[in-house]
Amino acid sequence: MIPAPTVAGDSTDFTVTISPARITIPTGYWADPLLTVTSVNGFTGTVQIATSVDGSTGLSGAGFSTGMTLPADGNVSTVIMLTPGQASGNFSLPISVTVGSASHTLDVPVTIAPFSGPDVITRLWGSYSILQGWNTTVQDQQMVTSLGGFSGEVSLTASVSPSVPDAPVVSFRPSTMIVSAGGSVSYVTALLAAMTTPTGNYLVTVTARSGTITHSYNAILMVGDYRPQPEEPPITNATNTAPTNQPQNGAGNHLSPVAALSPVLNLLASLWWLQTMVAMGVVGIFMFYRRRLR
Repeated sequence: MIPAPTVAGDSTDFTVTISPARITIPTGYWADPLLTVTSVNGFTGTVQIATSVDGSTGLSGAGFSTGMTLPADGNVSTVIMLTPGQASGNFSLPISVTVGSASHTLDVPVTIAPFSGPDVITRLWGSYSILQGWNTTVQDQQMVTSLGGFSGEVSLTASVSPSVPDAPVVSFRPSTMIVSAGGSVSYVTALLAAMTTPTGNYLVTVTARSGTITHSYNAILMVGDYRPQPEEPPITNATNTAPTNQPQNGAGNHLSPVAALSPVLNLLASLWWLQTMVAMGVVGIFMFYRRRLR
């Protein structure tokens, strides 16, 4: 097993690791390795991540979150969403990580090749957000897809770390599905955080199993401070590689001014007869005083 590439600096610095260490992407599909930045000896600051994709990397796109705060003697992670180009082969992706005045570059080996044999793949959003006391679902683009003529039953399970009391819960509906050859099956991801769930970032590891096939995928779940949940639960996804259905930091859906006023307008419209009588009364008073003035 190849160890995860690591770049380490001085005694007070940070390290960068990526998992898996060697990235293999089926032609026409994607990969979502996990990049982790770890503080060394109390190092802290804002994490900035940069990379470029071109013919030399074999990729057509790379999406990720940046601007996180690295806590002293802690770590932060982000999922790197990679989309391959048209060419197959072995490539290298340079990823630059800067925290304050310190900077390190990680060269990640990438292999793009047609899939061999029947297989299955699923895609997650790079990150999700939820608030304490919320129970919501994610639906957009959540699906299990057949590769190379795969056909059979696939089960999905999720684990969340760190494992702390009242940690958020991630589950799937359905959690077991039948995928036909060349087809896809959609599923819904349910996110639940208790009022007592500690705020912060959690790593979600989703495992897809079918017989001897096992694949794991990573995502970041952000839990924010409690606020009342809207009547219609929002879809909570945050990543810069796909449309965002909920604002970052767990902000919920808000009514537009027009939508907020609509109940008032409907009430006024239902009282048309009262408005008419008031208007006629005002006109009558005006005409009465006009005659007296004459």
